[in-house]
Amino acid sequence: MKKNILFIISGSIAASKILNLLNNLKNEKYSIEVIITKSGEKFIKPSHIENLINKKIYKNVFKWNLNNNSSMDHINLSRRSDLVLVCPASANLIAKIANGFSDDFASSTIAACNKKIFIVPAMNKVMWSNLANQENIKKIKKRNIEIIGPVEGSLACGEYGLGRMEDVNKVEKKIKSFFNTKKILCKKSFLITAGPTFEPIDPVRYIGNFSSGKQGFEIAKAAKTYGANTILITGPTIEEPPKVDTLIKVQTAKEMYKESIVVCKKFKNLDVAICSAAVADFTVTKSKKKYKKNENFIKKLKIKKNKDILMALSNLSNLRPKMVCGFSAETNNLISNSRKKLLEKNCDFIFANKISEKFNPMGDEKNKISIIGRNKIQHWKKMSKVEIGEKIIKEISTYIN
Repeated sequence: MKKNILFIISGSIAASKILNLLNNLKNEKYSIEVIITKSGEKFIKPSHIENLINKKIYKNVFKWNLNNNSSMDHINLSRRSDLVLVCPASANLIAKIANGFSDDFASSTIAACNKKIFIVPAMNKVMWSNLANQENIKKIKKRNIEIIGPVEGSLACGEYGLGRMEDVNKVEKKIKSFFNTKKILCKKSFLITAGPTFEPIDPVRYIGNFSSGKQGFEIAKAAKTYGANTILITGPTIEEPPKVDTLIKVQTAKEMYKESIVVCKKFKNLDVAICSAAVADFTVTKSKKKYKKNENFIKKLKIKKNKDILMALSNLSNLRPKMVCGFSAETNNLISNSRKKLLEKNCDFIFANKISEKFNPMGDEKNKISIIGRNKIQHWKKMSKVEIGEKIIKEISTYIN
């Protein structure tokens, strides 16, 4: 399997730390290309890197020569690589990536990149927490670019706080995990539902919930990253959906139910269905006109139960996916209620969320779940929804493979 990595080194005192990382990867037969920015050269000599990898590296300037393809190196480097690692990533380069700038060789290469990108930030704690930087990080995450770190610790400036570059051993582990697992689900097919459903009351009101869709999107992103044919059905959310093979947007529980069944019929022999959407249990008959406050319209609402998508998929007979997993959000009796749901709905696993005043994962960047199977209970620590998404996909892959 090809293992081609493009390193982009920007201006940070942490730049010298990556020499060991480059050396380790070279010794394990990774093919390495390097771009270093002008500010990066102030912290590490290009000749040190070239001697280490036995190869000329690219500096952050265009060398235009229309008589050959060298003027297209910003595109060619991306196409030759399986992974682009921006390490260390300065606040300046992060701002360029977030806002689509391509005013030099490094930023143009990233703008032209069609491969997986990891960004490893390193900067002062105040620079990291700066509102503009945090907005840039949010933009980057929406584009399926993964942020590794930073971590809390002693900083080169003498201060202590969040901004220190992630340990290079952990970065190396992340790189190896990417290459080891990116095809683990090749030829497998996943259906994932995410987000809330909105049940309209009248033209301006609806019944809904606080689900952001973040957890389902991270599960879909991980499934796609690891090679699965990924079909994502999402309810209305302000979050940007990840790049998947098939994206279906719906609004109501009825629409989500219908599309889920259609997918099972169209993509016969689905390997996995993961129902992470927070589907409304009830719907009402929608009024064509807006209800007025003085109408006491609550009494006029005709409430009826929505069809249970998880139960339907688990009992589809010959069209049932090989594995069906659901989510459970409980304020009380998390394990017993989730196990009851597992058995009643005939699914294979339930990923259970405890909802409390201290922590509510809906809309949060983090989650804390327990896995409930017919012969399994496992409690995971609180972690980011990115980590949860990967952990769920890896857990499932051990069963379907």
